[in-house]
Amino acid sequence: MKVAVIGGGFTGLACAANLVNKGVAVTVFESENNLGGLAEGFKGKGWKWSLEDFYHHVFTNDQDIISLAGKVGWPMTEYTPLTTSFIDNEEIQLDSPLSVLKFSKINFFSRAYMGVGLAILKLIPNGLFLEKYRVVDLLPKMIGQEAYQKIWLRLLKAKFGSQYSSVNMAWFWTRVAKRTKNLGYFKQGFQMLADKIGEYIVNSGGVISLNSRIDKSNMSATKNNKIAINDEVFDAVVVTTPAPIAKAICPSITIPKIDYLSAQTIILEMNTKLTKGYWMNVLEKKWPFLVVVEHTNMVDKKYYGGNRIVYLGNYLESDNKQLKMTKSEIISMYLPYLKLINNKFDKSWIKNSFLIRKPFAQPVFPVNYSQMLQKDFSETRSIFVANMSMVYPFDRGTNYAVRMGNEVANEVYKQLDSKND
Repeated sequence: MKVAVIGGGFTGLACAANLVNKGVAVTVFESENNLGGLAEGFKGKGWKWSLEDFYHHVFTNDQDIISLAGKVGWPMTEYTPLTTSFIDNEEIQLDSPLSVLKFSKINFFSRAYMGVGLAILKLIPNGLFLEKYRVVDLLPKMIGQEAYQKIWLRLLKAKFGSQYSSVNMAWFWTRVAKRTKNLGYFKQGFQMLADKIGEYIVNSGGVISLNSRIDKSNMSATKNNKIAINDEVFDAVVVTTPAPIAKAICPSITIPKIDYLSAQTIILEMNTKLTKGYWMNVLEKKWPFLVVVEHTNMVDKKYYGGNRIVYLGNYLESDNKQLKMTKSEIISMYLPYLKLINNKFDKSWIKNSFLIRKPFAQPVFPVNYSQMLQKDFSETRSIFVANMSMVYPFDRGTNYAVRMGNEVANEVYKQLDSKND
């Protein structure tokens, strides 16, 4: 059996690792010069570890990626960082039932109401049935209007922009149900984990082909229902790229029509600590970024030349003006807000900065989205599709990418094995 995997993100890597374990000859085609997809990283000057383009961690119950990391000999390290929120010009801890009860920005009854509602969501074993409701309709009833208006509506608008009212309640359930206080990270970053999985694939007989962009011009069907890529014939192809790119590669496949947001991060390398917490949600109205992730409030700064690493993160609609701005223009826009976060902040704290953008990063899941999805991964007997629009109801994340990679690998092997019987 020969299988091509298009895309070297964590879905493609998990799929390939699973297939080589079954004795399948696998080639992974990745258009970039690095593996990792949205979890790929880079090294700044004087850094010992790589850093993700977009902030990453895993939860301690993310067993799919933790298991794969153990298999390739690169286990997770566990941390207990502080999660905070910035509201009314104040950074407040808001990451536990006790901290919610102490949250004085809303009255005690509203805090208790919110706590009960979130507890109910966390206890639901499978919240897919909630997809028939929109967050904006059901959540206020579950947690109360004051908490909804003060906290969750602001987060929804910051994350999804004008599309916030489209998001269904099953997506929100996953955000509550899956979170753990302790988080995990990998030595030398997610890029190293991706590279270790790549090494595992190669050492098991697979092939990794970087800088190999596949499109409909170099991919074709053969007479015996196999697929040729650059004149090499494969029994099956697994396409793991974002849905719009998968559609461009294989125009005949069925792709649900949903909207995507682009991801943008400004990464600041600083000589002084900015925030108290590792992850800080911004609950202010009309701010130019939705989250501040001070990576070095979780991972030791010694791995980054002794400097502080701060992400200023956004999901942006295609017409957002920030997507057309230069790095210096964006930083100039952000500076007054950094001063509000920490009144001691000074521009001189910034030693270096990076601007990173990628399209198709955040799918916007509408009501009853499961009815739009294929019931299996197979588009034909030879083409399989698995991408982040299909991890639903879970949100984008490396754990679900790995899980889906394993699932599609099992389906590919099952179908190919049945042909050989």
